[in-house]
Amino acid sequence: MVSAEYSVDLKLSTLLNEARPSAASLRAAGEAVDAVAELIKSVPSQQAAPEAASGFVRDLGLAAEKLAFSFRPPEVVRLAGSHAAGVVARPDVAADLLVRLPKECFHEKDFLNHRYHAKRCLYLCVIEKSLNSSPLIRKVSWSTFQDEARKPVLHVYPATEIAELPGFYVRIIPSASSLFDVSKLNLSTRNNVRAYTKDGINQPTPKYNNSILEDMFLEENAESISCTFANWKALQEALVLLKVWARQRTSIYAHDCLNGYLISAILVFLTMDSGGSILNISMSTRQIFRVAVNFFATSKMWPRGLVLQPIKKRTITKEYIAHLVRTFDVAICDVSGHVNVAFRMTKSAFLELQDEAACTLNCLDKCRDGGFEELFMTKVDFAAKFDSCLRVNLKGNSKVTALSFCLDDESWRVLEKDVQSLLQQGLTDRIKMIRVLWRSTPSEWNIMDGLSEFGSNPLIVGVMLSLLEKSYRFVDIGPNPENRDEAIKFRKFWGKKAELRRFKDGAIAESTVWETETWEKHTIIKRISDYVLTKHLLLRKGRFDSCC
Repeated sequence: MVSAEYSVDLKLSTLLNEARPSAASLRAAGEAVDAVAELIKSVPSQQAAPEAASGFVRDLGLAAEKLAFSFRPPEVVRLAGSHAAGVVARPDVAADLLVRLPKECFHEKDFLNHRYHAKRCLYLCVIEKSLNSSPLIRKVSWSTFQDEARKPVLHVYPATEIAELPGFYVRIIPSASSLFDVSKLNLSTRNNVRAYTKDGINQPTPKYNNSILEDMFLEENAESISCTFANWKALQEALVLLKVWARQRTSIYAHDCLNGYLISAILVFLTMDSGGSILNISMSTRQIFRVAVNFFATSKMWPRGLVLQPIKKRTITKEYIAHLVRTFDVAICDVSGHVNVAFRMTKSAFLELQDEAACTLNCLDKCRDGGFEELFMTKVDFAAKFDSCLRVNLKGNSKVTALSFCLDDESWRVLEKDVQSLLQQGLTDRIKMIRVLWRSTPSEWNIMDGLSEFGSNPLIVGVMLSLLEKSYRFVDIGPNPENRDEAIKFRKFWGKKAELRRFKDGAIAESTVWETETWEKHTIIKRISDYVLTKHLLLRKGRFDSCC
């Protein structure tokens, strides 16, 4: 038993050494970050022109003439993220540099109608132009913050490459400390996108508001996380292991589920009295890893929402937490009490996270060497995780083009939810889990093109089957025709596929029939999915296919 435990510890130690860059390479990265920071601080004051990102401004639905402002150098440029907390884990070795937007570049009501997002982008355009003229910089490219199209970031590649950190770059992320009145961005009640209405009535815009609040408290949250991880070696190592574990499960390390920042925030919560103080300084790396995975899988705290504030210093009310839980699929309130740091996480992603965590706990107990190979060395992609997968091409689809790119949420996220809902309604108890994922950011993005190339990648659907007798049955029985309202709903959803049938017991019910040869039963799930998505998303043939 002792030798087995030693073997696991040795393998984990080796993995950590391989995943974490050397001190020398981190020093070189730090010098590169400092050089980029100095270049940004030295960008001269100038006029920021909307023409620099005309496509982006257009796709946000804004008039360019209202967006011009005088650029001022950032008030603060500071390191954040994994490099600041000492938890860099290959292959993602990028360094995050927070650039604080000066208040004088904004009007007090720029939080309305995406004006903040447009000016945020134009501010980065000025920085990009300046960095591109420096011999210290090899390349500057555009990407997004957590796949959110309205929040671009810059990837800056230093001219001097670091041999041990191939592909190293500095991610420039704007922060907006004290930029707006927080009460104007209340997640419960405020509408800040006037076009977002229902029956002519303005609706609250919690995701839009949270998007701005996230920037306003980026620095405060980054500082809190860095302070917790400082000089706590086991916690740092456990975070690296959790990153490796999550990245190996590609569909949970995604924009709508986990990322390094969110994992670190959850670990910070578990060190607080509000999280039960279930992590403490005496615990080993393996113990912290297990406790965190168990928390993902089984904690009863999730439905009540997590709050990253000590109980005695809590500023957020129970009523506000309850509202966050009702508004968002997952609620993790930050140190300020204003931001839901998990506002992008979806219910389906969270359910998959819990399922993966439960499988991991089982593996820790039953697999050889504590499941080392299975948990950290084996890639679990969509094809490995799910029984059936679909790839759906929605580029140019009329349902997509009919939506505004960005209102409260972005059109790609709205379509993800629509596909999820349609398939759940169509497949009912045939399936145990559905996972819909659309990585919408293009690999190469020219900010002048705006958002037109977003969503070019296919949307991926993963389906986990229920019991085979349920999954492969030929007939779905709907409501009795005497239940008029339900019968109408059934026929509206299924269209020509709905039919009235009398069954052997004499019952009459609306139904759908998926008869096929016995050896082709496995195609029933795809046939139902094809029919439902074709009917409700107006898809043409050839717009989707099985990918596993």
